[in-house]
Amino acid sequence: MILQLKVKNYRSYKEETVFSMEANSTSHKLENVFEIHNDKQKARLLKTAIIYGANASGKSNVIRAFFELRKFILFKPKVGDDIDLYEPFKFDMVSKEEPCEFELTFIGPNETKYIYKTAIVIDRVLEEELYYYPNGKKTTVFKRAKYKESNRVQKGILGDSFGKKEINVFANQLLLSKFGDDEPHELLTDVFLYFRNIEIINATNENHKEFYLKKVSEDLFEDKQLKQKLVKLIKAADTKIFDINITKIKDNNSSNLNEEAKKLIEKNPFSIYGVHDVYLNDNVVGFDSLPFNQESTGTQSIYLLGGKILRTLEKGGLMIVDELDTSLHPFITKMIVMIFQSETTNPKNAQLIFTTHDVSLLDRDLIRRDQVWIAEKSEKGSTELYSLQDFDVREDTPFEKWYLAGKFGGLPQIKSIESLFVDDEQTVS
Repeated sequence: MILQLKVKNYRSYKEETVFSMEANSTSHKLENVFEIHNDKQKARLLKTAIIYGANASGKSNVIRAFFELRKFILFKPKVGDDIDLYEPFKFDMVSKEEPCEFELTFIGPNETKYIYKTAIVIDRVLEEELYYYPNGKKTTVFKRAKYKESNRVQKGILGDSFGKKEINVFANQLLLSKFGDDEPHELLTDVFLYFRNIEIINATNENHKEFYLKKVSEDLFEDKQLKQKLVKLIKAADTKIFDINITKIKDNNSSNLNEEAKKLIEKNPFSIYGVHDVYLNDNVVGFDSLPFNQESTGTQSIYLLGGKILRTLEKGGLMIVDELDTSLHPFITKMIVMIFQSETTNPKNAQLIFTTHDVSLLDRDLIRRDQVWIAEKSEKGSTELYSLQDFDVREDTPFEKWYLAGKFGGLPQIKSIESLFVDDEQTVS
């Protein structure tokens, strides 16, 4: 569960920027909020959050920060390689040479609050520290020793509660990464696994879609109960599909296949078919199957996203999606939000964070103002991220109408269409 993410000098976010999933104190739409009350932590969190903004406003950079930070933790770069996460704000002569900074506050193992911080430059980690709050008291889990320019190998030091053990770590790798393989640790390995369980999808990225199509198909093939839940979800979306058939492609005769066929099987070794009714006049007389790659793009998106949504709801985890509404009807996008906000369908309080251009979700009967975030880019290219709760508006405000009227910002500033077809020389004269 995420409380907040802070970024500074990352891509379009030049200044320190805070994205928060902490709910305000209003009693409006309490089903969209859940509370944690135990000896270790008290928090009031949102189940869903939506990020709006014009094209190129920087809204996707919030998702990218989550994605690249998670990747940096889970997959260590090779010794001496540059760090992919390092993408400073480029349109300022000072910022482009400064570190990128990240701070993530989350509810991790044993429903305990954690704060993880790091600062990086092109090929080295300058700072890294992890704190947690057992029994509500801030305690150091580890802290990276002060960076030494001349050393390829740096040191991390565990906190007092963990014996102040020193651990060597390469300059371009995170100390937290070591607890996924090199340094088994009862607490820190669980923290590492927390990041592995976060689902982050770019719905417009073909590589992401290929990866998740294979993973979803594998999950459904192995878990018949999960498959039946997805069939119900796809039927609820009015796709006219009443079942899904998934078979694994046997590679016994792979020696007879050409290279292109082998690559296709490697990408996704499953055959997927949507099962449809066949009619004679108005009567159902049988059924027939259609290869899933011939189904509509929207149906394929529901299959891919639906499989990951159901797994996330099952675990009570976190799902982050860039451009959730890609190829989906607004009613389907709204259905997905409602699934996460329902106590019945989301009993473990899974969270959903996503970007979209679908303004129909700005429905006061669906969301609260603290669930809506807007990204807006300045003339100098930096992004400001703010929430609707930063405005003096009530929960019964017609959010969609006000947003489209430009009262919250975050809209593209489109010039006169006629001016696009006028030569510069004519404009000057």
